[in-house]
Amino acid sequence: MLALGLCVGLYAQHLTPQERREGFRSLFNGRNLRGWKVYAGANWRVQNGELVGPSDSAGWIGTVAEYDNFILRGEFWVDKGSTDEGNSGVFFRAKPTSTPWRDGYEMQISLQDPRNPTGSIYDRVPTHLEHMREIAPERQWNTFEIRACGPHIQITINGETVQDCTLHEHTRGVIGLQQHHPGMVVKFRNLRLKQLSPRECAAEGWQPLFNGKDLTGWFSTGLARWRVQEGVLIGEGGMGHLFTERTFRDFELRAMVRIRPFKPDSPIKPNNGIYFRAQPNPENPNNWPVGYEAQVFNHIERGNYITGSLYGRVMASRLLTRDGAWFSMRIRACGDHIQIFVNGQKVVDTRDSQFAEGRIAIQCHDPFTIIETRDIYWRPCP
Repeated sequence: MLALGLCVGLYAQHLTPQERREGFRSLFNGRNLRGWKVYAGANWRVQNGELVGPSDSAGWIGTVAEYDNFILRGEFWVDKGSTDEGNSGVFFRAKPTSTPWRDGYEMQISLQDPRNPTGSIYDRVPTHLEHMREIAPERQWNTFEIRACGPHIQITINGETVQDCTLHEHTRGVIGLQQHHPGMVVKFRNLRLKQLSPRECAAEGWQPLFNGKDLTGWFSTGLARWRVQEGVLIGEGGMGHLFTERTFRDFELRAMVRIRPFKPDSPIKPNNGIYFRAQPNPENPNNWPVGYEAQVFNHIERGNYITGSLYGRVMASRLLTRDGAWFSMRIRACGDHIQIFVNGQKVVDTRDSQFAEGRIAIQCHDPFTIIETRDIYWRPCP
């Protein structure tokens, strides 16, 4: 009996010596539901050190305790069986209601939902369905990590970062696991958590570049009109650019971006970009800037650079977002090494030395596009 008890304990723990030193602890003991509560649906069960969903019922189970800043690690296994979809999720900073995906955040688990595939923050920031099918197939154990530091949310699945975004809706709540519908099977194991202090979150070193209130520190060229509404920087009305007053050399930049057509029947598809190491065009300041551009264009068309491309130089490896959806863009320009990430996934990794220093600029490409940008942060290269 002692040997069996030790074995079950090992199923649940799997804390490495490094994790123990860093302050991780087991969130699920592998033996019973101590510290957990069923908030909706039927009871979950513990089997072989795994937390198994009630396949005859929909619902969710969550921690009794609430958490704000943390790193959560674990593994999930899902099988849609004879149903249409293997749908589950990990809730975090959630309220104990019947709709925790709305009253909190959800790391979605689904390889059938094209709008919210596995790794999406449900109905907020999507991932790419085909890519998630490649890296996190059904009927196998997949590892995940959720890092929540203030509004900065990062998600890694099977060692690949699939989210790196900024969200402000929820700051604290329970952690939960979902059984979306009867007939499918979902299991979780090796759940462990490290709580983070405000100091650890501040150590990321990100500094705001946009104050969320007005255009202090920025100047515009061209015809576009710029305004700030509820923390969002909005550009519309024509071609133009909004430049930072200061210049940057070696840096990382991250921002949340959304583009949409001015009207549903607009004849031109939404187009935008973030310029860096750039200056207003010396021949015509109202024309395209001189510098690098991280492209924003969410349609695969011949001759067009898709979102995340280094415009005119390197095509992004895949399209990871869509019109009308918020997505995160991160630009890393350190020396001649340039990397661009969309929703945490690296889509450009190249070297180019044409421009060494310049301003950050947000583009409003044309009168048919509305561009929205928020949570613009920067930090020096390490």
